[in-house]
Amino acid sequence: MSTRISLTAVYEPVENGWTQARIIELPGVITAAATGDEARELLLDALREYLLSLREPENIGLVAHDGSERESLEIVLGA
Repeated sequence: MSTRISLTAVYEPVENGWTQARIIELPGVITAAATGDEARELLLDALREYLLSLREPENIGLVAHDGSERESLEIVLGA
């Protein structure tokens, strides 16, 4: 089964001619760079790091006490 996740990236000019890049659906994923191409690359990296941070032990509740089932999912993001 294939699943596609769509997110919205916004690129905006900011001071000194830089470009700010952010993902609307994930307010914590934001970066800026000197060019649009660099901003896009850094945004993808910021998204990757954000998703990886969710795996930190303090963010994972692996033991369910309510009878629910859990499984690990792998998402591959391509540029």
